[in-house]
Amino acid sequence: LMIGLQCAKTISLVTGKPLIPVHHIAGHIYANNLEKRLEFPLIALVVSGGHTDLVYMKEDYSFMRIGSTLDDAVGEAYDKVAKVCGLEYPGGPKVDKLAKEGQDTYDLPYPLDDDSYNFSFSGIKSAVVNIIHNEKQRGNDIRVADMCTSFQNRVVSVITKKTIKALKEYNATNLVLAGGVAANSYLREELAKV
Repeated sequence: LMIGLQCAKTISLVTGKPLIPVHHIAGHIYANNLEKRLEFPLIALVVSGGHTDLVYMKEDYSFMRIGSTLDDAVGEAYDKVAKVCGLEYPGGPKVDKLAKEGQDTYDLPYPLDDDSYNFSFSGIKSAVVNIIHNEKQRGNDIRVADMCTSFQNRVVSVITKKTIKALKEYNATNLVLAGGVAANSYLREELAKV
């Protein structure tokens, strides 16, 4: 990021073109305008490797963050789970794909399944790491597809529940899904259902 910023500054200086700062989260949200013009009021669910945010927007450029991750972002959790399962980086798409092949057989906690709009994925990430570590110490094989299914089901369940709650409470008529994890097929399916 620092190299990219320095490169942009240099190009701006050399060409005399303005360098226009864009807030990272706003960029994620407004990228949806490429598909269809944003309609307000809306809830934006921003899910990526660095963010898990619920943002209420009453109108253009009015951002009210109503929930955020308290520790690890969802994309970071996906990548860590993939890594301990022996999957290559980036792990999120691989976990999503394998989750379609497995069954929900591992007893994992629901991450911060409360009435707030905040998220926490460190606990479920640690639970996966501990289960895999313990199974390996016992000489047992990990059923990777089942672990991916169990993990993804818990994460998507909580994200979907909190997003739908926000839509209702804020009387938002539209939902915007943004960030890299927005490509997750199961998350998209579950949000489309409700």
